Amino acid sequence: MEQIKLLIVEDDPIIAADLERSMKKMGYQVMEAVDSGEEALDLIKQEAPDLVLMDIQLEGDLDGVDTAHMISRIAPIPIIYLTSNTDERTFNRAKLTQPHGFLSKPFRLTDIKHSIDLAFMDQSPSPEAVEQSEEETLTHNVNKSIFVKSKEHLVKIKLDDIQYIEADSCYCTIKTKDASHLIVSTLKKFTQSVQHEPLKRIHRSYIVHLQHIEKIGDSYVMIGQKMIPVGRSYREELFNSINKL
Repeated sequence: MEQIKLLIVEDDPIIAADLERSMKKMGYQVMEAVDSGEEALDLIKQEAPDLVLMDIQLEGDLDGVDTAHMISRIAPIPIIYLTSNTDERTFNRAKLTQPHGFLSKPFRLTDIKHSIDLAFMDQSPSPEAVEQSEEETLTHNVNKSIFVKSKEHLVKIKLDDIQYIEADSCYCTIKTKDASHLIVSTLKKFTQSVQHEPLKRIHRSYIVHLQHIEKIGDSYVMIGQKMIPVGRSYREELFNSINKL
């Protein structure tokens, strides 16, 4: 593997400098350390790192968990949290971003290295492997439900509980009211595997469940607080479907 490129997001300048120096000694390439989620997002849009070491308490309006959610919309970049916020509420919020590590401060450098090593044991699949991986992460409908692979388990999701599905390259995030599930699949493969009329594709990156739509604009729909764009080529079919309900 080529030299792994890390982004450090840490609001304490002493910890950030220490971490940067230690990671370089371990042989990692380190991008400029930043102290806010906003700066991290700007950097990632210009040049994506291979992995992010993320503090949760940050400067600016975004904390580390908010930033991780927004990073997932840009690219599937592994995230390891390094934090002094180890309460249950913070951990449960962080867990929804499916991080590759959650290390409490003061952390040991060997623990960081082990977490990084583990993160790259589960790298993004090559295009040739995607089709095989999809079969492992998504099963066919069973009584209007699907099973998706979550770590070592298969998790059952009722199709009518799905609010929307968001695509990002070879990955899809299935969003229900209570959870998010990341699977290896394209939207095209998902629609081929799962036939359920209320699930409608409305954009090249989105499928929505018609019954969960709360508001409709000319170029978007709202599901909860999520504004989802409607592609021009899908607009007519969407409105025809809504009119039939």
